Amino acid sequence: MLKKITGWLLLVVLSTPLAVCAQTKSLRQVYEQVNAAVVVIRTESSVPSGKGGFVSDEGLGSGVLVSADGKVMTASHVVQTADRVEVLFSDGQRSLAKVISSLVRADVALLQLEKPPKGIAPARLGDSDQARVGDPVFVVGAPYALYHSLTSGHLSARRALKETLSGGVPVEFLQTDAAINSGNSGGPLFNMDGQVIGIVSHIHSRSGGFEGLGFAVASNVAVKSLLQLRAFW
Repeated sequence: MLKKITGWLLLVVLSTPLAVCAQTKSLRQVYEQVNAAVVVIRTESSVPSGKGGFVSDEGLGSGVLVSADGKVMTASHVVQTADRVEVLFSDGQRSLAKVISSLVRADVALLQLEKPPKGIAPARLGDSDQARVGDPVFVVGAPYALYHSLTSGHLSARRALKETLSGGVPVEFLQTDAAINSGNSGGPLFNMDGQVIGIVSHIHSRSGGFEGLGFAVASNVAVKSLLQLRAFW
């Protein structure tokens, strides 16, 4: 009896690392499929200097290419005060962009690139209503200007707000424990099928850094308000 139990335990110990490796490989493969569609967004804004004039202020965020003709989704707060918006791709391509739609209450915005990228497929937009608490998810963005960084975790909760947008679109945020920091704003929250199910919005933090409470606007909210209803800003 002891030999059988020992053999069973050995099988569990040996099989566990293999399962972990398989999961890691799967995440790596999905990241490699979607990374090219993730962008870095640089902005320049004119802000009061306090001396009666204005000075240039630079900002940094993330976004995701969602159409072949050069439309990019990001967070509204990344671009809402920008005088100049530049979008950078992982292969070195770059383009100026203009804001064609923005919803401050939902914190989502849509950009149109002046020069759509060559050879880069847009990310697929998923149905966020199908996401469930406990599902594995990951974020790709530029935390602290570390471009195309991946962080992974799970869908922690769904947070629906009481207010609705024009057209009756409800506002919903997906909560995640995937690490989110400054520079991640506007970046995509992916499911393990490589579909965008959220656009990173904000964190809840007492320290100023990530404490396990990150929030992304549900993709269905972004799609309905930016691509279907086209709420112009």
